[in-house]
Amino acid sequence: MSITVKELASQATVLAGRSGLDREITVPHLVTPDLESSAAGKDAASCVLHLRPSQVAYLCALPKSDRMKTVKSMVKQRPACIMLSGGAVCRELLELAESSGIPVVKSRRIPDVHRLLSKKIKPKISLHGVLVQIFGLGALIIGESAVGKSEAALDLVLRGHKLVADDMVMLARTEEGVNGSPTELGAELLQIRGLGIINVRALYGDSATVGECRVELVVELEEWQKGHQYSLVGLREKRYRLLGANLPYLKLPVKPGRNMATLIEVAARNQMLKNRGIFTARDLNRKLRKRLAG
Repeated sequence: MSITVKELASQATVLAGRSGLDREITVPHLVTPDLESSAAGKDAASCVLHLRPSQVAYLCALPKSDRMKTVKSMVKQRPACIMLSGGAVCRELLELAESSGIPVVKSRRIPDVHRLLSKKIKPKISLHGVLVQIFGLGALIIGESAVGKSEAALDLVLRGHKLVADDMVMLARTEEGVNGSPTELGAELLQIRGLGIINVRALYGDSATVGECRVELVVELEEWQKGHQYSLVGLREKRYRLLGANLPYLKLPVKPGRNMATLIEVAARNQMLKNRGIFTARDLNRKLRKRLAG
């Protein structure tokens, strides 16, 4: 998703480059360069390049040749627009931006600009899996087809937890992290092989489903592989990269006799402890090291 500079200009004053007001902004946050660095303005394509008052003052204080070089470097990166939040504007910036069709806008409402960008431009993907809210913590269950994801989710619902999405989970990056929700047609539905599609809300009431939640744990289910070494201590914490966020991740082997819903529920409880700074495996390792050293 994207918005145009014209939409952003409703909260700002246009100083130059009006011909570029239809330029699209595709980056959901302000990019604030350090003009004293050689990397200033890099990776700024299609973004809002925000110059703080201190950076504007630094630019205006440069000798004319250095000022032109710095301005050309910024414009060369083709940002959607350049935003100032205070300070006097140097003539070179306005002239070059005007000739390049890159709007220069001024606004002191930076928090409002942040909110507008994050609201309008949310990186989104869809992922095959199941999302369940367990004790308020969003657990994304992934794995191969027919490994038992939906069955585990149904068992968790029977334990009083909430179904968010089944089969296809819509994921969006926010300032807080990654949020998950169902597709429009898949809301409140769960697909169980041999049983078919069931309406969880109709069967178990309003409290059995929730429309959206933050993903705080990724659990991958896989068929038990003979000879494969699975963690027995959990000292090493793994991460799953999703929409630029590194989420806590663990892999659970599926085997007859193992209750996957119980294991996922315990994993969620354990992650909640970790969020509070309680790491059982680390504490045990520390005690063992202390005893061996003594």
